[in-house]
Amino acid sequence: MKHHGGMIPKVAKLFSSSEVPGQREFIKRLEGRQFKVVSFDVFDTLVARFISSPDDIFYLLEKRAKVDLGISLPIAAMRGDAIRKLRKFASQEEPSNKEISTSEVYKYIELHYAVDLQLCEALHRLEKQIELELSVPRPSGLVLFEAAVKSGAMVVITSDTYYDDEHLKLVLEKCGVIGYHRLFVSSAKQRTKSAGTIFPAVFAQLATHIPGIRPQDICHVGDNEINDVVNAKSAGWNVYHLPNPIERLRHHPLYSRNGLDGLSKFPAPFRMTVAAIAYKFFEAPEADLHEKSLYGGDSYKIGFMAAGVLNLGLAHWIAREVRMRKSLAPINVVHFLARDGYLPVRFFDQVAKLTKLDVKSNYLVSSRRVLYPAQIDSATDIITAALKHPIKPHQPVEALYQTRMAWSPTAKSVLTEFNDRRLSTKERHKESYLSAVAAHSQEVVNEAEAAKGVLRRVYGPDIDRDDAIFFDLGYHGTTQKLFAKLFDRHYDFLYVLAEPSLLQVTEERGRFSSFLSVPTGSYVRKPVVTAVIEAMICASGPSAIGVSIDDVGKSKFEYETQPGWGAAGVLTLNEIHEGALDFLDWMSLGFGSNLRYFSLEPALSYFFVNLLLRSGTPEDRKVFSSIVYDNSITGEIDSLASKRYWLS
Repeated sequence: MKHHGGMIPKVAKLFSSSEVPGQREFIKRLEGRQFKVVSFDVFDTLVARFISSPDDIFYLLEKRAKVDLGISLPIAAMRGDAIRKLRKFASQEEPSNKEISTSEVYKYIELHYAVDLQLCEALHRLEKQIELELSVPRPSGLVLFEAAVKSGAMVVITSDTYYDDEHLKLVLEKCGVIGYHRLFVSSAKQRTKSAGTIFPAVFAQLATHIPGIRPQDICHVGDNEINDVVNAKSAGWNVYHLPNPIERLRHHPLYSRNGLDGLSKFPAPFRMTVAAIAYKFFEAPEADLHEKSLYGGDSYKIGFMAAGVLNLGLAHWIAREVRMRKSLAPINVVHFLARDGYLPVRFFDQVAKLTKLDVKSNYLVSSRRVLYPAQIDSATDIITAALKHPIKPHQPVEALYQTRMAWSPTAKSVLTEFNDRRLSTKERHKESYLSAVAAHSQEVVNEAEAAKGVLRRVYGPDIDRDDAIFFDLGYHGTTQKLFAKLFDRHYDFLYVLAEPSLLQVTEERGRFSSFLSVPTGSYVRKPVVTAVIEAMICASGPSAIGVSIDDVGKSKFEYETQPGWGAAGVLTLNEIHEGALDFLDWMSLGFGSNLRYFSLEPALSYFFVNLLLRSGTPEDRKVFSSIVYDNSITGEIDSLASKRYWLS
């Protein structure tokens, strides 16, 4: 997956007490055979898991136990409690001997929580399976490992873990770690890196195979500042510190400022999402940490973090809402209305597959301009056309025709009669134009009825049914009202955000649910949602402005000649969207089918968007300077870099 944007020169320094060379210099030392033995830590050094702590695995264990084994127990709490108490008992008994094995953990659960032995064995196997599923190679660690193997040094594995060596071998094999000589595991050796006792024990065993070896002939490579660096140096070993990406993120100036220093208190799915982001951008030792922004003025990073997390949370919410409604009445299809459903439908398809939600998705081309004829039933509806969607004062008379009446030949002929006045922005000329059209009300209403007939033929096969539900951006529910009116049905809609005016829709035309709060909510403000959020879910291409049926009965949509985001904005949006879709691929790589448990509450789904808008730098805003927010219905035109869209 490629990275976009230039390097930001001013970066935050990563604190490290270890005085170690850069990665290239260290590889040169390996190639120069400066060490007889090179020791590697496993987790977060050679093997990556997108977790913030082992408790994240316990969360997945509880979820999987319920689905895979049919067990409804507080397994995450039980598993965490068992490991903590056993380690405490062990350290009290012998301070230098405090590591325990997973076998002991499940024996404790069997005895202290009265869980059946066979069930404990099944849980033990499931935990190891999840651990294996979550294990992926850490690229920068493998580079060092392969250089060490190539150097001819004895390469050993030294790991603090409660898993046994057989399981660890499976993890290493899956991640392509082959060619090492020995495996030293704390759960088997009863010595730990955290206590510093495993290093002398490993040295003693190595001394029986390598006569005359000295502690300084060994170099240990690991991620933990204390366990792998300080304690190894205390044993006389050389060290190379390969920082844990999550620890690097914790050193970011924005980390504590936005409450992430208390990450352990966040729900597990969010913690793991943050870990996945850290591994994406801070895995390489030379990766820059921008001082003031996580995004560094990079559209791809904005897409990956902000749009990616938002769309994943949104997709899980849609799936949850559909499942709930499906339990009450048949739902077989979710219509994602273009362009608002461009990214959401792609995320939803993945979530629906993972959660085994038996519904189809459909990307349905529509827009307010396409459906506008459904609003016209009388001369009054013609005259109030400018009121139903307030039009900006700077818009000319011609805009009323283009955005509201383009389906009407009569409205076009009246516009021609207006001559120069069609370019006027004067309010009285707009009123005069609509009154002139209304003077031909019967003709215009007849044309509207003909246009409605076309709309029913175009959309009827897809939506004239009882088993459909819709997704749309939201706001005022215009599309919901017009579809309901066209087909005399009550439709359920799922919105990103609903304005208070949508309460009227519930009374008249169907139900709706809203992902984010109304604009008075604590973490959403309308200008942000109507523009930036729209850019993070909508297609970058032009919007549909009309539809007809050709001679063979096929629907033919007409589109804007220019995309509403502006030509340059499309390129930026495509990079944002690429980042978002890469986020989905990245999460699938790290979690596989476990991604089905990553339901995020709306505030956390919105977290990185909010971080961007509240703490964004001038470089971040510059990304949005080329994106034009062009609402053809209201006439609103502005760059998304405008201060009105930012909370900082």
